[in-house]
Amino acid sequence: MSSNAVADEPVRKLALALGFLAITVSTLVAHRSPATGYELSLYTMTPQGVWAGLIVAFAVSLAVAFDRSIASSRTRSLALVLGGLALTVFAGLPIVRGYHFFGQQDALTHLGWARGISNGTISPFELLYPGIHTVSVFINSAIGITLSNAMLLVVLLATIAFVVFVPLSVGLLVPDSLAVTIATFTGFLLLPITTISTFMQPHAMTQSILLFALFIYIILKYVTTDDCPSTALAALFALVATAAVVYHPQYAAHMLIVCIGICLLQFLAPRLPYFSRTSIARRMADHQRLYGQTLFLLAVFLAWSENHGFFAGFAGRAVSSALTFLLIGSGDAGTSISQQGGSLAAIGVSLTEIFFKLFFPHVVITLLAAGLILAVLFRGRLNRFPDIPPVTMYLAAGLFALGILFAVYFMSVTSEMYFRVFGLMMVFAAILASIAIYEGLLFFSDRLSPTVVQTVVAGAFALLLVLSLLSVFASPYVYRQSQHVSEQQLHGYETAFDNAADGIAFAGFRGAPNRYADALNGQETRTRAHTTVTPETVEQGPTTYYDTDRYLVVSQLDYEREIVAYRGLRYSEDDFDAIATDPSLDRVQSNGELTTYYVSASNDAA
Repeated sequence: MSSNAVADEPVRKLALALGFLAITVSTLVAHRSPATGYELSLYTMTPQGVWAGLIVAFAVSLAVAFDRSIASSRTRSLALVLGGLALTVFAGLPIVRGYHFFGQQDALTHLGWARGISNGTISPFELLYPGIHTVSVFINSAIGITLSNAMLLVVLLATIAFVVFVPLSVGLLVPDSLAVTIATFTGFLLLPITTISTFMQPHAMTQSILLFALFIYIILKYVTTDDCPSTALAALFALVATAAVVYHPQYAAHMLIVCIGICLLQFLAPRLPYFSRTSIARRMADHQRLYGQTLFLLAVFLAWSENHGFFAGFAGRAVSSALTFLLIGSGDAGTSISQQGGSLAAIGVSLTEIFFKLFFPHVVITLLAAGLILAVLFRGRLNRFPDIPPVTMYLAAGLFALGILFAVYFMSVTSEMYFRVFGLMMVFAAILASIAIYEGLLFFSDRLSPTVVQTVVAGAFALLLVLSLLSVFASPYVYRQSQHVSEQQLHGYETAFDNAADGIAFAGFRGAPNRYADALNGQETRTRAHTTVTPETVEQGPTTYYDTDRYLVVSQLDYEREIVAYRGLRYSEDDFDAIATDPSLDRVQSNGELTTYYVSASNDAA
């Protein structure tokens, strides 16, 4: 270490101290500013002091971690810890700010299943994927926090696991603190979260995708071990594989596809005429084979899913509809995207704008990962670390296998499943891109000023962090509403259901009553008895539109989502005013967050 670096060490330590102070103050300010009602955007409703503290912490972490003069100092580790704490506070803001729950749609159903397991009305073995529910119930019982907060803690723990195991995976291949630093900040981007089909809320598939980083780490650790793997490592693989199947069998099926892709590459590498003579194939020959582990994962997957017909039906629908599209050119390929594109155009938003907000960091990281794959293919091997080329090919094989699955889902009737596969692919891309950035940084540092190069990389990460983290939580910034569930709102639905007359269904915006019934009932069977309000309902008037009596539920969330986030796409402010002032509707309950009306249907209803 140079004399200048030694002289600058007190400055770096002071900066880190200020960074840790900033994150502490930021956390305290957030905790002392709890949500008092539904918040349309976590970003705008969180005090500015919180964001100021997080920005300072991230900035200090970046500046110190990318200071090239501390390559052999533990100061860099402290900088990464600071960044990790900032990311943890950011991802945990719903907990820190006292949200009663965070997650609409599927998350409410998951909350109900967790309640059912806790109350004993549901057996975990009755559910296809009881992972997040049983873990939440365990946390609830062990530390005494509410079940809703326990589920939010499970979300945070899965996020931390992703952030931890991405740099650990890179560190296996590149034992250099600079590479680990790069991978850590790549992990901070949280690329698997898109708010389209993967969410920062209780959502079994999303948490499974984030935990995929752990699975990849174990695979890389296993195959790159020079000696025979220890019993502990084999047992760890078995444990993680089994947990993955229980956590989400469909996710385990995707893992199985990745393992099969890697096995095929290991099998074909010494047998392909040209490739078998390359240094990559020779290095692969020294790696442990993944055959046995893949068979174990397959066996556990089949054993767990034997009693569930879901996957046979799901796979059949996906393949048949994809073949229909390929053979006769019809089907539902891209229907979801085209529908959302039409909705965005209707409120004056271009696809280019929303794509930039949601996917610009993903594009950058994907291009870098693709660049590394192409470099390995054309150069054969990279300098410094011999495991980079073969592992790059392993991950490329996994990406190729997932790419085929992505195409099948895209052409099929499986809605937005391809975006979940995309989330899995981002785990691979984060690891590969980190190595690409590391190699590129060393390459340019040999030709330009190392300080300038590392400063540019740090600045690029700062930009990508801002762009990526701005879209992690749904908000009007990406033309969606926050997934916040306030206590008043949940309590309002509970009171409405408890006081409802027997045999009378509810109607609400975008199917909300069914989901809240799921959350409150704690039954395995999902609620489908309630109906959804449509624009025609408001246009004709509820008493005319409905041919049977029912309850109509309007929440603050409904109003702010439709008017602010969706800019009046389906419902205008006048529509909500029309419901509130309709003399034929009887207001039976209101708590400031939720209003329930009784609709007496007309005899001549259409």
